[in-house]
Amino acid sequence: MKKNKSQKGFTLLEVMIALFIVAVALGGVIKVMTNATSNASRLTSKTFAQWVALNQMAELRLMQEWPKGESKGEQEMAGRKWKWVQKVIATEDKNIKRIELSVWSENESDGNPYVTIVGFLANPESG
Repeated sequence: MKKNKSQKGFTLLEVMIALFIVAVALGGVIKVMTNATSNASRLTSKTFAQWVALNQMAELRLMQEWPKGESKGEQEMAGRKWKWVQKVIATEDKNIKRIELSVWSENESDGNPYVTIVGFLANPESG
């Protein structure tokens, strides 16, 4: 059989190399998309946790009471339960206390908190 020089096409090896390149590229795209989805989920959780902490801080300010020690609680937001821990720390000024509020998701309360916010509370009786 005589080969015609005008025939054009890809060899099996060229096709296999092209498929390998496409597979590697698609693997990279899938990894990037997975990371983006994971980051979006984490940021959503951090946002809700921060709202929980800010709500708790606002409640402290509205109660017009002088908090003491450490307290814990739960709050529901966005269909999820959140656990918070509030630590009251004395400052050099007797009429101001430092409040640290840390928030965890109910399912992940063992590890690091999603957020910790710090605020200061003035003694309601001093002013």
